[in-house]
Amino acid sequence: MVFWGMRGGSPISKSSGLCDSRLVNTKPPLPGGTREHRRNKDFHFDHQMKSEPGLLTLCSPGVRHGTKGITMSLSRSVISRAPTLIVGAGPTGLSTAYELLSHGLPCRIIDMRSGPDLNSRSFAIQPRTAEQLNQRGLLEPFLNVGLKHRGMAFYFRGVDTVEYLDFTELETPNPYILINEQQDTEAALREAVERLGGMIEWNTVLESITIDGDGWITAVLRHANAQGSGREVIRPEWLVGCDGVRSTVREKCGFGFEGINYTGTRFRMMDVDVRNAPVGCSEWIEYRIDPEAMLLMTALPSVYHRVLISDRRDAPRAVAHPDPIAAREAFQPVVNSWLPDTVLGVPKWCTEFDIMHRRATGFRRGRAILAGDSAHVYPPTGGMGMNTCMQDAFNLGWKLAAVLQGRAPESLLDTYEAERLPIAEQVGEATAMLRDIMMAFDDNFEARREIVRQPGFHHSAAERIAGLGFHYRDVIAQPGLTPLAGLAAGDRAPNTPITSTRGVHDLLAHPDYTLMVFQGRPRSTVAADVAEATAPFRDLMRTEVIAAPEAGATAPAGAHIADNPEIFHHYGQHDKDTVVLTRPDGHISFRCGADELATAIATFKEAVLT
Repeated sequence: MVFWGMRGGSPISKSSGLCDSRLVNTKPPLPGGTREHRRNKDFHFDHQMKSEPGLLTLCSPGVRHGTKGITMSLSRSVISRAPTLIVGAGPTGLSTAYELLSHGLPCRIIDMRSGPDLNSRSFAIQPRTAEQLNQRGLLEPFLNVGLKHRGMAFYFRGVDTVEYLDFTELETPNPYILINEQQDTEAALREAVERLGGMIEWNTVLESITIDGDGWITAVLRHANAQGSGREVIRPEWLVGCDGVRSTVREKCGFGFEGINYTGTRFRMMDVDVRNAPVGCSEWIEYRIDPEAMLLMTALPSVYHRVLISDRRDAPRAVAHPDPIAAREAFQPVVNSWLPDTVLGVPKWCTEFDIMHRRATGFRRGRAILAGDSAHVYPPTGGMGMNTCMQDAFNLGWKLAAVLQGRAPESLLDTYEAERLPIAEQVGEATAMLRDIMMAFDDNFEARREIVRQPGFHHSAAERIAGLGFHYRDVIAQPGLTPLAGLAAGDRAPNTPITSTRGVHDLLAHPDYTLMVFQGRPRSTVAADVAEATAPFRDLMRTEVIAAPEAGATAPAGAHIADNPEIFHHYGQHDKDTVVLTRPDGHISFRCGADELATAIATFKEAVLT
């Protein structure tokens, strides 16, 4: 049997249960591995691991371990280790992998598909997701491909007034819906992962999972490629299930998946060339709603339009790959009932699918974690599904990285479920509300319209869909700290301008914590005091000092001198010094007066650091 190491390319052979002593790491890894062991990028064999007849024990950190790196004509199984095994290479799995790799942590990413999908359902990047991509330096490829739409437009049958959800009115540096098809989203994330040394193991199926009495996971993978197929036994420190609605991780680890299927409603979708398309489709996602059906149409970055119809089901189940000509003939009358001059071409791609609203009974069990569609799934109303999935990854990734690096206790991962499960519930409520407007075909049509006419609906709905209104206030505590008016622990840190060329989000564009010091008192020593207090944590956080406009030449060296007092109205206090700690995901960890910094740091140390 021959295995190929990814560094150097020479074959590593095994015969009679022996391996080349030059490749042996004679130090047995501790459970979970030491930091040095985790960061070792070379493959090695470990004599200390228990081997069974016919089994090869292969330890690998997994960044470069993939089906391309293994000759797959396997007659015997393989036992390997990896710090983290990510199942699923969609937006959630790729975002999670990027978070780990950006902290220098290897991981393995497997996917049962033979390669990337060329077509996809999701097509919208919402403002909060754009903010978090920008914080990681990843937004530019999305902007290069995508279209910026102003928001959503609702047309109701028999009503002249158009109801707009205008995202350009939202307080965010990204006040738009970025139309970017999921295959392009995945391509940009794959490129980012590969730049950091990661790779995807396609044609790799998670066959089984067992968990021993101490909570350690053993998984069996089935690989396949042009050279053949074989099985591998892997013992990861952490298993992250990003494997979608039919998640193997969720099923094998015993999570429930509660909710409902909307059996009376169907979704039909196509990407198609549209002649005489409504002009508004180039700026808005347009929904045309009548008592018995909903028609969505919007321009895509390519020459095509996305056209979607939801109506009552007239068949027992959805047809994943309908005939394109038949699909066009079925769509055309619905389109013409609203747009008499609009003509559909032959679809580039079309599909039908069932919709459901379900959520896992938990997001973590020991060393198994669920994220994305494996944890929750919603009707596609509002385009919130993929965005919520990626935001799961942004919440989970930095926490898992801190645990793997030995910088935080495993209890930090408890906050992932505590924070994200309520968000999943809130997203579910938002999508259900939108479904009631667009697709509640058994409800009174006037009552559905009345939802949109409620005072404040337009702004609040846009903010929720954008992902800007979600917070963790109810989860993140500030024991011993005096609450301040305004922003609180758990809130998203808004991008308030500091100068004409720099805002708060510019200070957060790195993978660590950010401690912002707002010097509100002239000639204050707060910057020096903070530097001394936080010296032990310089490898965990960056400190940024923002001085009031009147500070002038008295501002500390390296401070950002605010152009106007707006930043102090949001983050600081009038004539007082304030400190604000933001987490790697852009949410506030604490905000307090500088005189309480010692208490705040002690709380931070107890909660986050080992």
